[in-house]
Amino acid sequence: MIKEFSDPLYGFVRVGEAGLRLIDSFPFQRLRYVKQLGLAYLVFPSAQHTRFEHSLGVYHITERICESLKVKEKELVKLAGLLHDLGHPPFSHTTEVLLPRERSHEDFTERVIKETEIYEILKQDYSHEDIERLVRITLGKPEDEEEKLLSEIITGEFGSDRMDYLRRDAYFCGVSYGFFDYDRLISTLRVYENKVVVDESGLRALENFLISRYFMYVQVYFHKVVRILSIHLVEFLKKLISQEDFTDINNFLRLNDAFVISELFKRKAFREDFERIFQRKHFKTLLSTENYEKFSETKERLLEKFPQEKVRFDEVEKEVYGGNIYVLSSEGLKKAHELSPLIASLKPIKLYRIYVDRQLWEKARSELKLS
Repeated sequence: MIKEFSDPLYGFVRVGEAGLRLIDSFPFQRLRYVKQLGLAYLVFPSAQHTRFEHSLGVYHITERICESLKVKEKELVKLAGLLHDLGHPPFSHTTEVLLPRERSHEDFTERVIKETEIYEILKQDYSHEDIERLVRITLGKPEDEEEKLLSEIITGEFGSDRMDYLRRDAYFCGVSYGFFDYDRLISTLRVYENKVVVDESGLRALENFLISRYFMYVQVYFHKVVRILSIHLVEFLKKLISQEDFTDINNFLRLNDAFVISELFKRKAFREDFERIFQRKHFKTLLSTENYEKFSETKERLLEKFPQEKVRFDEVEKEVYGGNIYVLSSEGLKKAHELSPLIASLKPIKLYRIYVDRQLWEKARSELKLS
């Protein structure tokens, strides 16, 4: 049995029986209520997409890559792609800092796969050893070279996860930055020395991909208003959710965006949080710079003049290209930046921002003589 899911990026995503059983489960259906980009829809109104459709997209792209590379364990790897985001907390990466003991959503993905009905569904087609292998591939924790190669298909520098979220996020945000020639990139992928590499004929598509990733971080993921809304949301959730809520996996699965929003709307004690997030009363940007010294100096001066609870500080850094993407050229295996001046020019993104309660913003700007 094959079912087709309509998708704005790929037309249709075709899923077989094993995948459908997983999609119909409660842990997977929960992803319909976890937005892909957290509160970004308050800045980019159409960014209403969720982890549910992203997971279907990763399944589809994983299949495309497996076919291009002629992977023997295609069905297992496809399911690994399908399940890769089961452990996301409400509002996705925005609230991952709340997970206990420095855990990540990948740790919770493993728990969801092993401790819920997902495991029993997988047992219908796979052994316990196969499921453990699937988990390692899903989470990028391979035990051998073969698993490392299979995991790269999903979690690698240009794996199915990144390919889908860049294009999907760009589409739903209504921006063009994240689009790249993914058909060309997939068709030029090769396996060489047990690595997924790009044939030199796909170098332009690879450049396109990395530039798209750079601009999506600068213009969307690190947008100044998205960042301050996320800060306010985390502050609220620290009041609402305790560490104990993450101990029991069934309690964790009941936490989603709808639960958080309903609590914000109905509880009078959270009125200030509600207004900051949903009534555009968030703190206002006082300074945005790439100069850390300027940021630190302004921060110090600001804290001498204003109460700490009236200011927020944000530091974001992202390495878009880490120097570990390989291209198969006529001269053998080369790192991408050795063949592309454009890729070599990509520097880490570093942004430092200071936000102030909007009632104090004019005074703060005046006193610090910021333009």
